[in-house]
Amino acid sequence: MKIIADIDIPDLEIFFGSNDHLQCISGREITSDLVRDADILLVRSVTKVDRPLLENSDIKFVGSATAGIDHIDINYLRTRGIHFSYAPGCNANAVVQYVFSVLCRLRENWRELCVGIIGCGNIGGRLYRTLKALKVKTVVYDPYLNETLVPDLNSLEKALNCDVISLHTPFTDGGTYPTSGLIDEQRIKILAPGSLLINTGRGGIIDSHALLDRLLKKNDINVALDVWDSEPNIDVALAQKADIATGHIAGNSFEGKRRAVAILRRSYQKWRRNELVDCNRTKRAFKTICVKDAINTINAIILSAYDVQKDDLGFRAAVLSDKNVSEAFDRYRRNYYGRYEFADYQVTHAGRFGNDLKVLGFTDPGPLSTKSV
Repeated sequence: MKIIADIDIPDLEIFFGSNDHLQCISGREITSDLVRDADILLVRSVTKVDRPLLENSDIKFVGSATAGIDHIDINYLRTRGIHFSYAPGCNANAVVQYVFSVLCRLRENWRELCVGIIGCGNIGGRLYRTLKALKVKTVVYDPYLNETLVPDLNSLEKALNCDVISLHTPFTDGGTYPTSGLIDEQRIKILAPGSLLINTGRGGIIDSHALLDRLLKKNDINVALDVWDSEPNIDVALAQKADIATGHIAGNSFEGKRRAVAILRRSYQKWRRNELVDCNRTKRAFKTICVKDAINTINAIILSAYDVQKDDLGFRAAVLSDKNVSEAFDRYRRNYYGRYEFADYQVTHAGRFGNDLKVLGFTDPGPLSTKSV
């Protein structure tokens, strides 16, 4: 079997056997000529997988190490009988933790606010359950769900009227409830002054021109954006006006990447019906956060584990100041350090924060080896 894979997918060696040939290449450089005589294609979100790419190829299996699939032409794969696998939910923990880091940076009193969640699937659902367990008021909009599943379900307008609005829908431009331009000019106009808009879904969900117009004319709302229209050729002016700007890395955790690969591998093994090379698992060494005194708060603990402001500053320096924004954006993502999720941190002397930290996913102190952070 010949395998073509995005070079930025980790642990690729677990995908091939002794008779397989693996060729790794940058995701944006995967072309129809390259995949023509390949059997397996493994991609990330930067590679558009459709008829122009695969029409003259021998591809039999496509795997995407992503939670979203708007870069995949599913209908075309079906017509060709090409097996497809992806990794829904692989990055849910990381994205939810990104949102909490944004809240800690831009709304220190987030526990007293109302959070509107638009899209309540793998990621939005996890955010919803976490906020509910922390007794934070929530309003949810998701036209595919009902109140039996989500008691706080309400209209889109109600969700947009919250103190914080967090977007977690896929990008779709067809069907009964398309999300392309969902947060359009009119809906941007009705956002309450002082509200915070967070987008970790897809850039095309928001009318970026209308959002920039409001920020330029009124500058009365806060914005945290991780995803952008026309990536990697992003709107620099909008990024400069955003309070938090990052380069599509909200779900880019060390664990999330490997979780995605593990999901794809299981599907690949089932499809091939044979044994592949064993996957060597790295032993985890927990990092320690010590609650020393009353000054430490939940916010401080969250930011000790992951501070989104560091990513914001890194993004501005690496991408927004570069003359070639597209290349800089891809380079930023490719070189992103891959942060660790809360489960990799043990909080000692947690005291009154103990239950809340468990809800957020932090690990109880144990006998395993640690290192301080």
